[in-house]
Amino acid sequence: MDTWQLHLISKHQLHTYKAHKAHEASDTSNLRMTVAGVLRHAQEGELPLFAWTLGLPQQDLLNMLASCFPELGLAESQALTTLPVGQYLTLMQTAPAEFMPLKQLLLDHLSPSVDAQHGHWLACAIAAASFGSRHLWQDLGLPGREAVSALMRDYFTALFLANTQNLKWKRFLFAELGRRQGKHDLRPPKCTHCDDFHVCFQDSATTA
Repeated sequence: MDTWQLHLISKHQLHTYKAHKAHEASDTSNLRMTVAGVLRHAQEGELPLFAWTLGLPQQDLLNMLASCFPELGLAESQALTTLPVGQYLTLMQTAPAEFMPLKQLLLDHLSPSVDAQHGHWLACAIAAASFGSRHLWQDLGLPGREAVSALMRDYFTALFLANTQNLKWKRFLFAELGRRQGKHDLRPPKCTHCDDFHVCFQDSATTA
């Protein structure tokens, strides 16, 4: 797929979010902004290349873009060209081993009141962004941690309520995944590169 076109989607989405959020009948703006942010950061190199696929088959990714950004007319114009099948699969296969389990953790806690398809796309985006080197809100392209909390509250309410210690969301998600897998020392990748590592992992800061 053409990276310039995806970059255009991201810029257009940010403009649309700021201009029309107050007038949307159903608030899908956070979903759209999140998808746009992850795609933008993947193509700019802030996230691993696999994040460009969101872990979705190529046609599913194209369908998602057409659904999330109907104002761009992608379904009618076929504006996004596709990658060769083998090349796309190679991108998908570079996903870390924890990506699919992390995505499944989110899906297993999807709130029954939300649109299942939207929840699936959001789980893909959050899981993909969790393998970046910055704070989760930054790699999701959101304005701050509060926006991530709002997504978790609205789409994954059980996980939102389970974060009773108010841990940073990336740390919390990997801790929950580690608990599920019996890996109690499971941590987000690249956290040691973060200036706040000593805040999140006080007991380990001196030995990391």
